[in-house]
Amino acid sequence: MSIVGEPTPRERLAHRVRSQIRRLAVDGFGAHETTAPIGDSGFTRPGLDDPMAGLRAAVLTRNVAEATIHDSAVDVRAAGRTWDEVAEALGIEDDDRFAPRGERAFEEVVGLPDLFALASVRWTCTTCGRRVSESGPYESHPDDNEHGHDEVCDRRVRAVAAWRVRAGEGR
Repeated sequence: MSIVGEPTPRERLAHRVRSQIRRLAVDGFGAHETTAPIGDSGFTRPGLDDPMAGLRAAVLTRNVAEATIHDSAVDVRAAGRTWDEVAEALGIEDDDRFAPRGERAFEEVVGLPDLFALASVRWTCTTCGRRVSESGPYESHPDDNEHGHDEVCDRRVRAVAAWRVRAGEGR
């Protein structure tokens, strides 16, 4: 809550999500809304007569949210944003004890590679219109991470030019 006791905009949004989960429990899982006392304060909070319906609605919401996180992150990458920007949106902090946060964002969204297959994601580049297969932000050269851009794709050309500067070849 803010200093004066009013909920922040983010807290108001969270309250709306909780209300929607209760509605899902009622509409989809047969629960009925109730109120429950909060201690002996005289205040009440919304509840459900069947908490299992609330749990099922919350799990459904979580699963849909996870799929939406994946789809939105893919859309963000297709639009030209970086995995570091995705990490920021996911709330992943920089921490020298761990892999770079862009890599951690990729792994959170796409999953970890295993012995038999690389983790990858496919999207359509909004610059060149080609389907791109991306295996994460692990390699230094952009062509080692993203396959499928048109050779003259402005996005690819800029990424390679930036890589050359970082590698000391662009001076």
